[in-house]
Amino acid sequence: MKSGPLLLAVPLSLSGRYAFQGRLAAIGLVQAVNDVALLGGLPLGNRRLIPEIAIIDDESTRAGTRQALEKIARAHLLFGPYGSDLVREAARWVGQKGRVLWNHGGSADDVQRLPGVISVASPASNYFPPILEALAQSLPQARVLLAVGRGSFPEEVAKGARDAANRLGMDVVTVAHGEVSGSPDSDVLLAAGTFAEDVALIGHLRKRPAAVGAVAAGIGSFYVVLGGVADGVLGPSQWEESARFAVDLGPRPMDVLRGLRAELVARRQAGLGLGHVEYLTSQAYATGLIAMQCVEVAGGTDDEALSATARRLRCTTFFGRFGLGEDGRQSDHDMLVVQWQEGLKRVVWPRSHAEDPIL
Repeated sequence: MKSGPLLLAVPLSLSGRYAFQGRLAAIGLVQAVNDVALLGGLPLGNRRLIPEIAIIDDESTRAGTRQALEKIARAHLLFGPYGSDLVREAARWVGQKGRVLWNHGGSADDVQRLPGVISVASPASNYFPPILEALAQSLPQARVLLAVGRGSFPEEVAKGARDAANRLGMDVVTVAHGEVSGSPDSDVLLAAGTFAEDVALIGHLRKRPAAVGAVAAGIGSFYVVLGGVADGVLGPSQWEESARFAVDLGPRPMDVLRGLRAELVARRQAGLGLGHVEYLTSQAYATGLIAMQCVEVAGGTDDEALSATARRLRCTTFFGRFGLGEDGRQSDHDMLVVQWQEGLKRVVWPRSHAEDPIL
């Protein structure tokens, strides 16, 4: 059987403000390509396509993203950068070219709705509702203080939280991220800013409300920076190693984790050896897997056919469910809630995946 290349290409932040996240995502994409290549590639008629990947540093800027996309414009599959602002820029570019953008790193709802964008992770508006649902029984009619940073991503996170709080009978007050006092007068404090903003807010609290949550608490470096101060803080997570799903696409979870852990350990000197796999890595792997599945199902790399295939696809990978809603946002993937407990990030919600109760 004849074989040919299938080129996947991506602008990713290997330097600049998103470098940590970009490098974690790169590990996932590279591993997905390597795993499929080791299995002989993708069958396509009387030939097989062997995936390869090109990664261009976007330097964490919009201009860098466009420049990177120009360099990889002829790739068969184009993947988005990390960060909703950069994905929005990439989506403008692919929209002008009539291409599809496979999105692993942009969760802002407005970004996921853009034409040509195929998103694997849950949208930002889904980040905080599960936390409030988890707290609804122990803190009914809670007073919720939302600390919101600048930009569309935190605004969408806040909107989802307000909608959920109203549904659950909770009162909500929204303030700018930098306006939270050291002793907030609320039952629940939820922080939606940049990683640095969330860490700074949690670190300066003198007296905590009954429950505290932050977007940043979903990744391991939150504890690396804050140490024991992180204990008790809740966070949204797209995926955790302990989550188990009935997979119908791709390798078994244990096989994926084995490969990703090996890559992370190999990069320990670059500051990426965190001892566990972050959802930033796993969602990039899943995005690569789903994009290549669409190539196989569509019978080629025509972008229009790939988009139509992706919008029909319903599947479950080690990352969880995949399915797009009518408005283009990811609708089938479920968020998890984690809590830092004695230095460990434990899944506490939903009950079907919980390792421990909320403390």
